[in-house]
Amino acid sequence: MSRTSTCHDAPAPGMSPGLYIPDVMAPGALIGFRANGSPILVQFGAALADLDDWTPIEYDSDVWSRVMMESVIEREAVPVPMRTRTKSVPRSEGMRVRFGRTYVDDDSERSSYFLKARKITSRLAIDEDDLADAEMIVDVLGVAEDDYAISYATLIDHACLGVTGTESEVENDERPFTSVYRALRTSQVSNPNLGYAADDHYVAWDGTTGFSVSGPDGESFYEKASLMLKHVETSRYWSSVDALVIAHPAFRDTMRMATNSQGDPIFRESAGVDRSGNPYDTLFTTRIAWSHGARTHATASQDPQGNPLIFYGNRRALRKGDREGPRSLFSQARAQDDADEAAIKFRTRRGFALAHPKAWSVMEHTPGS
Repeated sequence: MSRTSTCHDAPAPGMSPGLYIPDVMAPGALIGFRANGSPILVQFGAALADLDDWTPIEYDSDVWSRVMMESVIEREAVPVPMRTRTKSVPRSEGMRVRFGRTYVDDDSERSSYFLKARKITSRLAIDEDDLADAEMIVDVLGVAEDDYAISYATLIDHACLGVTGTESEVENDERPFTSVYRALRTSQVSNPNLGYAADDHYVAWDGTTGFSVSGPDGESFYEKASLMLKHVETSRYWSSVDALVIAHPAFRDTMRMATNSQGDPIFRESAGVDRSGNPYDTLFTTRIAWSHGARTHATASQDPQGNPLIFYGNRRALRKGDREGPRSLFSQARAQDDADEAAIKFRTRRGFALAHPKAWSVMEHTPGS
């Protein structure tokens, strides 16, 4: 990241004195002043990036680490590189395999799903009086990047998981993808190899926690959660290796109290450690990924307020289109602006699709149902 500098060299055309950014900074060069008046000097020579360019947020940065911790989609979905705005991806529907010396052509219906890259943006305006020196610019950029990371993680998860409305090409509709929830509640019988009827893998839970006094009646959290798993486990898309539970944190209290008829817990906290060295919880021994985006809401939101959701399925059926990673752009006030305000923009371009509806199921907490 480049920093503004005070320099005796002539400023570039259109740049005011005191804000000249040379192409290369030699050791000992002055790049600004701290609030107390002490100079900021370069200790190692380096070529500086142009503040007028979009700067990628590095994948090993604290910002991206926060996104990966908070967003299930960014962390768990299978990435699909995208060089164009839309991409057709062949759907996995099986292939005919047989014993024998004679080859027989596969007769499965080959269909595809589409990924469409959507832009996810944000902008922050800052009074330039608050940017007294180069250090302050760096601090402000860092705080803004952290804020973007937290909000982005919830927004991308909710757009892919919990939006209840139909996908729309109209930007202001804010329904960029067909979410997992929407897909599982929509009939998809036109393709015989999908053959999914609406709500086949949908479970509604009214909030009942324990078994009834007369015995199991199918209404407890234990029984409903088991049914949710059964929908996927009895399909050809179940895989113990790729099985994953995605749940809103609102279910944590219920899970802690959930037991079978013998009183054995079905939820375990810190039951294991993932590849990144982070502990994870389990439900019925399946790893749980917690997400604030796992709630219902008609449009994509960074603060959804609908019913909490639990999803179960094969994580490889979650496909994330990678068109452009998160980037930031910093710009200072211009002479033609009405106010002396600097601005920071952020953007990311992502696509999403559920590869097959039978690979996932969902349970919704519907109080009073």
